[in-house]
Amino acid sequence: MSSDWFRKISGSAFNLTAFAIFGLLFIARPTTLVPSLVLLSACITVLLHADFRSRCLGLFATSQYKWIARAMLAWFFVALLLAFIHRTQDQFYFPDNALRMFMALTLLAMAPKPRATHWFLCGVFLAGMASIYWALQVWPWSAESRAQGTTNNAIHFGNLSAIVMMLSITVAFFTPGILFKTRVLFLITALGGGMGAVASLSRSSFVVLLCLMPLGLVTTHESLIKWLQRCAVVAGVAACLAVVLSSTVRDKLRITEAVVDVQYMQDGNYMSSLGARAAMWKTAWHIFKEHPFVGVGAGRFQAEIVRRIQTGEIPNTGIYNQPHSDIMHALSAGGLLKFLSYLGILVAPFTFFYQRFCAVDINAEMRLTSILGMQVVGAYFLTGLTNSNFDLQIYSTTYAVLVCVLAKLSWQVESA
Repeated sequence: MSSDWFRKISGSAFNLTAFAIFGLLFIARPTTLVPSLVLLSACITVLLHADFRSRCLGLFATSQYKWIARAMLAWFFVALLLAFIHRTQDQFYFPDNALRMFMALTLLAMAPKPRATHWFLCGVFLAGMASIYWALQVWPWSAESRAQGTTNNAIHFGNLSAIVMMLSITVAFFTPGILFKTRVLFLITALGGGMGAVASLSRSSFVVLLCLMPLGLVTTHESLIKWLQRCAVVAGVAACLAVVLSSTVRDKLRITEAVVDVQYMQDGNYMSSLGARAAMWKTAWHIFKEHPFVGVGAGRFQAEIVRRIQTGEIPNTGIYNQPHSDIMHALSAGGLLKFLSYLGILVAPFTFFYQRFCAVDINAEMRLTSILGMQVVGAYFLTGLTNSNFDLQIYSTTYAVLVCVLAKLSWQVESA
């Protein structure tokens, strides 16, 4: 395979992945099929194409992406090591989600074509439009039904829709020099993502809006700051009034349910959404204290919480197979070893994006992708506080692909 052909094929594969990771997320099942097929094909190419293999191996040594690559490798290696440590004669949990994250590194060795950023943003726009469609299927017509879209899970749909909203707001307000109609389109996309998050009835989804707060600190555009402040004030006042004045809004946002859950917990009843999380986190913490270095292994949390309920250590509650928290899941399943590798896959990409943001202040497009990258890392951390993201395929794949795509886009496009 000649160098020119390799660059053309890898460039097309990169652009397709950049578009599909959001562009097909709420449209086709399986939700990450296209990115997964591209990554699998890239891994096969590593075995067959010497130049691509050399580029991939170079990611871990001298490339600008070396700390991202090393963090992803450490995440997979630790997961595989723990799988061997905790294996039994009957069970061996191969870390396929961690493997997908490791495979995503092949994107960093590809040569994106020009306008790859536009392909990514087109995918974000299409995801926002799809969110509107799925939201209107259940909301505002029903206060009980929760939008799930193609994810088959309301929490996943809500969290990912909220990320679409966050990225769209950033593109609409922060990108200098874009056409007014383009800003309007991304504001509509943000509205679609917001509708999807609300329709999912996932209370934790809107925590990603915290990732928008630093935008006022990184821009010197005074009119932009004023518009951000005005929009934030208007949105905040409108949300507060809606919650205070409308019981229907409180029901749709599950605020009333949360208040009732707290009351139940005060009475010793943990058979509720918040009560179950409190019990799960307590269980995970007890497991970590008993097995601080390597935890108890993947797939064993359910047996542990059942046993502790039976002995009275944990109040009676719903039974789940994971503790609904990335931090608690890492501590209980893999102890400090997995927790440190978890921090690595967050800190290494965030540090990379922050350094790129500081270094490319004269390039608006690469500066934008650096900001989007920091927001993605922050959003997955925040949603992971109440959900075991990296224990699930959809989050593992989308996170790794988004990090690698945005990291590549935040550097100089090699084929430009």
